[in-house]
Amino acid sequence: MLNLPAETFWLLVPWPFIWMVLAVFLFFKFKREDDLEDELKGVDKTNHN
Repeated sequence: MLNLPAETFWLLVPWPFIWMVLAVFLFFKFKREDDLEDELKGVDKTNHN
């Protein structure tokens, strides 16, 4: 455990995984919102012509 006390080790080790899960979640959330926004812009352009 990198010569750290167990408590310190378990306080530090999970954070990179927590940040990666959060990053992946936000990536897909915002990608979905961008896709929906682009889809709505396409609908708006076709309706105004």
